[in-house]
Amino acid sequence: MKTVLKFCIFAAGLALGQVVLAQASPVTSQLLAQRVEMVAGKPVLKPAGDGKPGDVLQYSATYRNNGTAAAGKLLATVPVPPGTTFIAASEQPGAAQASTDGSTFAPMPLTRMVKQADGSMRKEPVPLADYRALRWELGSLPAGATSVVSLRVSIDAPAVASAAKP
Repeated sequence: MKTVLKFCIFAAGLALGQVVLAQASPVTSQLLAQRVEMVAGKPVLKPAGDGKPGDVLQYSATYRNNGTAAAGKLLATVPVPPGTTFIAASEQPGAAQASTDGSTFAPMPLTRMVKQADGSMRKEPVPLADYRALRWELGSLPAGATSVVSLRVSIDAPAVASAAKP
């Protein structure tokens, strides 16, 4: 399962890098992926290393304003890599928005309209496995200041290809 974890870290880093390029140049970001292990009933963060289905990862993004003036309207975005499922209420700080496509964000929990058998439409929750990114509106980040956002995901079991039947 080494490939699964390494891909999750690569995909998250690639998406985070795209967000930073869109921001003002004095603001930098760094993404850290760590494995969450429960020790004596408390979560302990360890190096990500190799992962397997069911493992919990925490993605933390640190945004730093290296400029001499405050950076305004800062949006911090952390991807939820393919092959992982967002863990509800794991976002820090709270009040993050979520997206299923990485570009349109809305308050959580996400919902969608689903057509019923009788033709009527009903609002249903979007499965957490469909979340692809979280975003925080950090507002103004003073010169020299940092802000950290994080979320947790679990590594999904690999999809099993069904054998073709004659």
